[in-house]
Amino acid sequence: MEEENRKTVAELTIYYKMQRLTSLIFDNQETADKFVAVIESMFNEKGKREYSFSGEIKTVYSGEVIVREIKDLADGKAKPEGTILEMIKVLDGLN
Repeated sequence: MEEENRKTVAELTIYYKMQRLTSLIFDNQETADKFVAVIESMFNEKGKREYSFSGEIKTVYSGEVIVREIKDLADGKAKPEGTILEMIKVLDGLN
């Protein structure tokens, strides 16, 4: 699938004392970064030590897109990458 046609979102994971607390999905990285900046501005020193964040850009797949992409992979029209590549590696490991 062409890169410019992919819809992506930003996943922000929030940790408290190094344990995953929750993950939030944002429309883009800029929105997630602004959220983190606002939250961090409210922390005292203890909060800054106890909370941490990590982020990742994720591709959003519709049913139609995922079926087409897997078909293209099977037909040799596309090379696996990103989430699809990771899924294929896991499936290969199960066989």
